[in-house]
Amino acid sequence: MRGNFIYLNLEPVTNMIYSLGISPADFLNGVPAIPDQLLLLSAEADNDTEINPHTRFLTLIGQTQIRRYLLGKHDRPVKWLDYTHGDDLDFLLPNEIAELLYLAHMDTHIRTPFYAKLQNDYAYLSLRDGFYKIYYRHLNSFDHILEVSIKRHLRAMHNNRWVFARPLAISDVPHEILLQLIQGLADGMIIAFDQLVERHRIYVIPIRAITHPERQGTWYSQEEVYADSREVASLRYDLATREWALSIHDNQVFSDVMDLI
Repeated sequence: MRGNFIYLNLEPVTNMIYSLGISPADFLNGVPAIPDQLLLLSAEADNDTEINPHTRFLTLIGQTQIRRYLLGKHDRPVKWLDYTHGDDLDFLLPNEIAELLYLAHMDTHIRTPFYAKLQNDYAYLSLRDGFYKIYYRHLNSFDHILEVSIKRHLRAMHNNRWVFARPLAISDVPHEILLQLIQGLADGMIIAFDQLVERHRIYVIPIRAITHPERQGTWYSQEEVYADSREVASLRYDLATREWALSIHDNQVFSDVMDLI
């Protein structure tokens, strides 16, 4: 799906974020640490993968190999869980292996996507047309991923507007602004970079709340996404002072205080 925007929807019970516009590179550049070992739920065998004889799943070991895999092109959806110790997989019971197969096939969990035996921090599912479902054991791991993605989208928009300008130096997004944005994700939100306007050397980026989140599975174009939304805030970046600000127009969207840390 084309368009310079980020769509996010949070399921707070399971710490699952359904997204569009958060790239694999954003994830890799934003996580506290790249996992060392992956259990691949849907993958083709190659020189970097090994098969675990107990689960019959492919595995991938090493941060260099994992970075190469996540940034590469694939014929099949990219779906994986990380795990801590090499022999953890050998202790999975048949019903736990069945749950992993269900997760890979149905793109949703049965009980929980986090396993005590694996001690995984993530369950990562690529879906159709650039959508992703990612479960975070610690939701605050998403904060820096969102910041990385916001800066990348803004830089891309700036470069498109000013072809011969210097690369835009963007300061970090304050943590309190990231938390405010995440608090508004329960029904879905769009950070609409392609509706950005410039006012007195300040970039104003509309924040749009989703009015019909139940329709997200039927969206196939940017127009359909935006048609199910309304503007509730604006994210501002001052080019002169390099300061961020969030102006909220509808306090109700951001009024629910959640313990996200």
